[in-house]
Amino acid sequence: MLLAWGISVLYHVVLFAVMYLIPWLAGLARDVTDAPTPLTDLVSPVDRVATTVSPRPQPTQSKTTSQRKALEFKPNRFQPLEGIQSIKPNDLEILGIGTTGGDLGKDGFSIPLGGAGPEFFGLGGEARGARNIVYVVDRSGSMLNTFSGVVRELKESIGALRRTQRFHVIFFNSGAPLENPPRRLVSAVRSHRRAAFRFLDQIAPMGGTDPRPAMRRAFAVEPDLIYFLTDGEFEGHAQSMFSMLDKLNRMRDVRIFTIAYVNQRGGAVLERIAREHNGEYRFVSEDEIFD
Repeated sequence: MLLAWGISVLYHVVLFAVMYLIPWLAGLARDVTDAPTPLTDLVSPVDRVATTVSPRPQPTQSKTTSQRKALEFKPNRFQPLEGIQSIKPNDLEILGIGTTGGDLGKDGFSIPLGGAGPEFFGLGGEARGARNIVYVVDRSGSMLNTFSGVVRELKESIGALRRTQRFHVIFFNSGAPLENPPRRLVSAVRSHRRAAFRFLDQIAPMGGTDPRPAMRRAFAVEPDLIYFLTDGEFEGHAQSMFSMLDKLNRMRDVRIFTIAYVNQRGGAVLERIAREHNGEYRFVSEDEIFD
């Protein structure tokens, strides 16, 4: 019994020794540098162990800085600065934006774009420095049939003034002048324009023609430019008119633009006044008013 047990133990010892020595002897005979690197992949759930052999890594040479492609700058892709239009202050003269500011084109108001001077029946556009403008307008009885054209043109001219400009309106006949209620220059803001338009709608032509009192009042408010409109002769007041204007405008710092309205009976006098006071003269026919 003991003998059999001893033989069994010896057999198993020898068997385990042989199993251990065979792999050890095989490893000594193999070049260690050729041994593959074992990689173990775990698969969930773990039911087996898979061993694979990875390839030997091959070293690669990276490109040097000199071999890299240089960045390219393409200026043609961008818009040149000279092609960009800048916004000028005069492009902003609406609703009080910019250096001057006008009002929207309603209620008789237009949109002034700045630069040009004030205009009345096409005159005064080249008077760029004029800031204080007075309209001296005939309201004698002979104007009855054409007076609506004057009122329309007055509203258009006043409506196109810039907010930095000031204006006043004086009507004349053979009596006392009839002035816009403030009786002075007012800024061309919306409230003053509307008040002036209401005043214009109340004027009725009547009486004779004597512009001298109205011209004295015009110079009293210190204008830069006067528009003087009439449809007739001065009834013997021409010479005294010339003398009075010479005294009032001795330095010729006020420009007077004259308009012969509908007829040219007073055209020669008006043309002389414009010439002597650095202004312009124009005849406005009835066809131009009601075309």
